[in-house]
Amino acid sequence: MSPTTITPARCRLISNSLRTIPKPVLRTPLYLSSQHFHISHRRSSTASPIPPRNKISVRSGDPSTAKWSQLSKGQKVVRATSTGVSGTVIVAGCVVTMAIAYFLYLEVLAPDSVTNWFNRAHERVKSDPRCLELLGHGRIKAYGEPTDNKWARNRPIAHNSYFDPRGNNHLKIHFNVQGPLAHGVVHIHLVKRPGETEHEYRYLYLDVPGKQRVYLENADESGGAVGRKKSFLGVNWSW
Repeated sequence: MSPTTITPARCRLISNSLRTIPKPVLRTPLYLSSQHFHISHRRSSTASPIPPRNKISVRSGDPSTAKWSQLSKGQKVVRATSTGVSGTVIVAGCVVTMAIAYFLYLEVLAPDSVTNWFNRAHERVKSDPRCLELLGHGRIKAYGEPTDNKWARNRPIAHNSYFDPRGNNHLKIHFNVQGPLAHGVVHIHLVKRPGETEHEYRYLYLDVPGKQRVYLENADESGGAVGRKKSFLGVNWSW
């Protein structure tokens, strides 16, 4: 058998025939995709349906909405007890609120409260030239007793209230003042006689360490001893 001679023409013919052979197409991904869609669709179709939510309805025979005449003895006891407890809670809340409001009025808002006298005395000290000469011309701070709290507003104002044998109500207050030059203590002694609605000054003075005491009010030196002043037609008379 003689060997086959390959000529250039035969090489071109073989090359052209190889180009016309169709390339194989891989259908595996499409098959897998279709299979996955089929399985997913089958699972979703066989899943159990979501049960419907229960609807809440109020029946006409509900004891909470029924009339009193329609209730049994046990239901009447339950409703009466529930109403009584609710009423007690409401009344207790009103009493506590009123007590807090009354306490706030006596301690802060009342004209004769300790806070009100503290503010009055502070204004007197700030406007008196003798006090400003000792404390300094500038901002004069006033605060209560020194405590561990760094905030001056939270320091309590020291005060004492008592009655003497004549029935006079005495109120003593003292607080601290701080100016640009020095620190001082303000002392207040107030007296309210029976039948009167507001205290009067017995004395009001400022003490600065190393300085002479400054009196802003002194009933003993002015001759206005307690029990000397009487009120008639809205005017204070001394006799």
